[in-house]
Amino acid sequence: VDGEMSHIVRPAIRPYPTEFEQHWETKKGKVVLIRAIMPEDEPLIVDFHKRISEESVYTRFFNNIQYKERVNHNRLIRVCHVDYDRDIALVVLDGDKLKDDNKKIIAAGRLTKRHGVPVAEFSMLVADAYQGQGLGEKLLRELVERGRAEGLDAIEAIVLPTNKTMLHVSKKVGFQCVYDMDEGVVKTIMNLREKHNSSGPADLQHRRFTSLQF
Repeated sequence: VDGEMSHIVRPAIRPYPTEFEQHWETKKGKVVLIRAIMPEDEPLIVDFHKRISEESVYTRFFNNIQYKERVNHNRLIRVCHVDYDRDIALVVLDGDKLKDDNKKIIAAGRLTKRHGVPVAEFSMLVADAYQGQGLGEKLLRELVERGRAEGLDAIEAIVLPTNKTMLHVSKKVGFQCVYDMDEGVVKTIMNLREKHNSSGPADLQHRRFTSLQF
């Protein structure tokens, strides 16, 4: 070879992050698998949405989005095919069913980076039957760690005031929660760098757009 390469060329698309994979035990002693989402997960995401109550849908999406809309193929392409330079998307699978055809996704979480600034918005959804087992807190802590590794300045979200569980988890993980009287929502933020001065989470219109994830 004529001369040596002076630098390593990065792939155009970041490879699938196998390093995200880990096993974890819930409060009820169930072992689950946490990993990055895959394109092949689309059927599992369809099944996941069958097990989400109307209340959970509303608190997550700020709207009663119908099942057919949530599992629309074009929408799920965006959910399951991830550019890991832009998003970090994790799913949790029932560890008891990983080796058979009945494996299922029981929770999902995502960081979506805002354009042009080192800030991301988090979003999460846990199947109703698995709520209260520490999955939300675990997922949020994982997303925060991934955000630090990505060099983000802050992680934010907008949460409905009625979503007491999410607000409790956010505060427990270390987020500041501030009620916005004008929009009737709670804006949560965690500064990952002391020097960062956030202008606050994206507005509610932006939140409704990004909330279509999962």
